Amino acid sequence: MNDKLDELNNKSVIMNYDERNMIFSEIENKMNKRIRKIKKLYQATIDGGDPINFHSKCDNIENTLVLIKSEGLRRFGGFTPIPWKSSENGVWVNDQSSNSFVFSLDKKKIYSLKSEKNAVNHNKNSGPCFGFGHDIGIVGNPIKENTLFTHQSSYNYKGDKYSLSEYDGRNQIKALEYEVFQFIFF
Repeated sequence: MNDKLDELNNKSVIMNYDERNMIFSEIENKMNKRIRKIKKLYQATIDGGDPINFHSKCDNIENTLVLIKSEGLRRFGGFTPIPWKSSENGVWVNDQSSNSFVFSLDKKKIYSLKSEKNAVNHNKNSGPCFGFGHDIGIVGNPIKENTLFTHQSSYNYKGDKYSLSEYDGRNQIKALEYEVFQFIFF
């Protein structure tokens, strides 16, 4: 796993080495597979934070990890095996495997799906969105405007009352950066 960690270490501007162990272990446990390779697909400050840029680089690719650094230097994200799509009107997609999850790097917590329903949302006008009501939702360009949402919804942490909504009293915040990586398994 160290080679994979080094590969991500050279590419991610958000996650540190110790946090990678926590996230990689969760991904391997959920998927019941070992990680073979990690490929960086997208970085908002380089590729452009608009949804069209996200979809041009990430659509139809399965097993993606989204990392976000928000105002206040909060760091969190999500993983899903479900490929992203550019749906015209927005479609909620269930995760039959329940392998999707969101996480807080700062709090070192993994938030699992409460049920297979509404794991992610596909919408051409949004970037990656996890959970109905958006546990994590990127609408528009979160680098330029307050269009990053965190709200308790479809994911929870062992019965905690809150998930990522505990980050900020406001529902909409600005992102300083977000990245998307693809995981390829043996």
